[in-house]
Amino acid sequence: MAGADDPWPDCDKANVNDMGPFGAMNWFNATAEDGTLVFVLHPTLTGRTTFPPMVYSHGATGEYAMYIDAFQRYTSHGFVVIFPHIKSPTDDTSAFTLDPMGGFTTKGVHFAKAANANKSSPFYNKLDLQNLVLAGHSMGATSTLMAASKLPEGTAKVAISQHPGICGPWGPPPCLPGSCNTWMPEDLKKVSSMMPFILTTATNDGAFWPQPYTAEHELGCFKKSGIDSTKDGTNFVQFSSDICADDGKGGRYDRKWSNGGHDCPMKSASVETPWVLTAAKLYGQLGGNTASKCYALLWGGLQKQAGVEKFVMNAPKGAAEQTLLVV
Repeated sequence: MAGADDPWPDCDKANVNDMGPFGAMNWFNATAEDGTLVFVLHPTLTGRTTFPPMVYSHGATGEYAMYIDAFQRYTSHGFVVIFPHIKSPTDDTSAFTLDPMGGFTTKGVHFAKAANANKSSPFYNKLDLQNLVLAGHSMGATSTLMAASKLPEGTAKVAISQHPGICGPWGPPPCLPGSCNTWMPEDLKKVSSMMPFILTTATNDGAFWPQPYTAEHELGCFKKSGIDSTKDGTNFVQFSSDICADDGKGGRYDRKWSNGGHDCPMKSASVETPWVLTAAKLYGQLGGNTASKCYALLWGGLQKQAGVEKFVMNAPKGAAEQTLLVV
């Protein structure tokens, strides 16, 4: 266990491909501003003075159990994962419970602020709100992007969208006058002007178009945003069909789900988890330190690992080496 005032361990001291030094995950049920249930997954809170919060937004029909392996990794590295619900754990598994435009992600941010200020909360003065991380999958990835575009600048240090919906206006889902259910390229451009941004997808993602066209459209949307040069940097990464193959192990005794393609983040030891964790550590714990091992990983190291089929890396403006690579 790290000491209360020890510096956060860099990525060569705390391996992002393995569990971290902060031990087993704890679970706390809390209530958001609208009365909905919030799951808070956290390390033992005696290890440090404060811990950076990660607001993680689930996909359509999603539930906490789908992401448990990733959450255990994140909390073991010192993050407090805030998992908001749109309506409830049961209602959110319905295909009709949707909120892609940032609402429930923002609710998670508001919860973090309220819990940190509430003297009766176990998280009172325990959340490092200056280093908040936004992340999400599928619908939650779109919600993450949209919340990042709407929240005041400085609210979050980094945003990670895993397999978001295709950008508008056509999507799917579409963004039409009076009924917009996805992000627009200008939304991503705005986010990238405020914080580092990472978008992940997979060649065998068939959620929005038949594979491999979902990934092709994701890349096209990324390029349309005109973010080839930003002060904080952007990353697009497309994982291979092999590394994101469904292994048949997704689910629990009374519900089964895919963990391949679009749902690659749900795999145990998913190839995507180190990307989320590296970005979270770099910007949520290490202040974006350009001399850190986490920086070297996110801006050039992870792209070389097995399973990365394509990537576009726009390194932060002013970095020693600026690159735009498509493989």
